[in-house]
Amino acid sequence: MFEDIGKRDSVAQLIGNGRKITNFIYNHGWLLGKMRQVCGGDIVCPRATIFATNYIALDSLLKKRVDLKKIFISNEWASHKLSRTEVGHEVERLMFDHVYWERVEKIVSIYEALYIVLRIVASEVVPTMPFVYKLIQLMKSNLDRLKGKEWVKHIIADRWDRTLKHPLYAADLELIV
Repeated sequence: MFEDIGKRDSVAQLIGNGRKITNFIYNHGWLLGKMRQVCGGDIVCPRATIFATNYIALDSLLKKRVDLKKIFISNEWASHKLSRTEVGHEVERLMFDHVYWERVEKIVSIYEALYIVLRIVASEVVPTMPFVYKLIQLMKSNLDRLKGKEWVKHIIADRWDRTLKHPLYAADLELIV
């Protein structure tokens, strides 16, 4: 599901811009050191699955956004040679692009609902199928509450129908509930 959502053009563009910011910071020692000093840690810390990495990175950028902006408005940044590069200008523009950050907040909230389910399913205690069914139902209701996009719901329904939907599992859920 993460992969399918990430393939959508609008989401892929958000992820691409997030990577641009992250790569720019991680490819320049001075900026990386400054980011670690101001933000108190790294942006990227891979977990769960490769598909969830985009969510984790965007969520981390979102949480560190205020501190990262402090770097890009500092006198040190203004006087550093990186601030005068084309990529430096582009990353600085992204850091202060309110529309971009609003879109990141929206996609992170959508991803978060899926990520919670993924973390539970991937835990050491393997949940039963009725429990997974209930989790998916809760995830769908969370997406409704967040006014999740219909295309996201379609991806979830399609993936669910292709991989996990089975009459025995549904019957088991009815017996338990």
